[in-house]
Amino acid sequence: MSTKPTSSATDRPARTAQPSRASAAAKASPAAIKPAPVDPHFRIADAATFGKITSDSRHAAAAYFYLELDCLVHCAGLVAADFFARPQLYTALGRPPLAPALAELAARCGSDERIPNQAQRDAIYLPLFGRTAHVRDHGKGDFPRLRDALIAAASAYAERVFDTGEEMLRERVRTEHRPLRDYLQGLAGDALEWSSQSALAGAARDRAYPILRNEGVCAIFGISTPPGERWPYLPDSNGDKLIEEVTRTLAPAQPPLTREQFSNRQRAAVRGAEALIAVIDYTEDGSAEELASLITRCYTWGSALASVNSGPQGATPPLAEG
Repeated sequence: MSTKPTSSATDRPARTAQPSRASAAAKASPAAIKPAPVDPHFRIADAATFGKITSDSRHAAAAYFYLELDCLVHCAGLVAADFFARPQLYTALGRPPLAPALAELAARCGSDERIPNQAQRDAIYLPLFGRTAHVRDHGKGDFPRLRDALIAAASAYAERVFDTGEEMLRERVRTEHRPLRDYLQGLAGDALEWSSQSALAGAARDRAYPILRNEGVCAIFGISTPPGERWPYLPDSNGDKLIEEVTRTLAPAQPPLTREQFSNRQRAAVRGAEALIAVIDYTEDGSAEELASLITRCYTWGSALASVNSGPQGATPPLAEG
């Protein structure tokens, strides 16, 4: 009696990714990709809220978040290399087992489409935002120019002394908002969806963040309490301390990324993503409440960027990956 040979999971052809609702809608009608409106008072609080409000045509906001916090992927890569360089320290990483994730990141970064290395991630960031992750400059291209114009308009309104020109200042915000919204909407589609939801999220959300939240990893660097599950979507002083110690210990040739510097980056990432969501969602016929939310979020984003750019940055040079 003969039996049919069984095939392992690795022998089966990979399942072809189905197009998302946003992609299918985009092919049917450009107007169909308009996202469901978000509460103007929303806040990013954890991975679930982040995933929900950066879905559909808001993928640019997710990509921006990953850009500002790309240093976390860099740090996780340093830890993965240290896992093999100092095995005597990595003896009790807890459950679920972290060793496979560290080995995967060390061996496959740059050779797996869902674990892009630094150069590959920068190749995503540069066309979108005009700069790479490890070089914090003003940036080039449309995004930084349009961003700065909108933030300047929001700042002029928020910092006004008299209310006599209030309506003109609001109109300036509307005028500067439109080009940035058009730019972001022009990016929406299959390439940005894949880059943000599969490539960047694969390196950061699925691999780097769990590694850095691991209690055993934190203990190796002298951090007794690991950052919580909602970090880095919410600030956590233990996460700030961990990044400082990882960069100080594993990249001694470079200045460490201090707690203050990382905290500023984390704030810029979250406030920037929230502002970009507001930019994408706001329309010319939006309510006064929605316009006020847009102004507040852009002004807060500008303040966060000013904090990041005002002092020494610490070095997060491109890691030799892949």
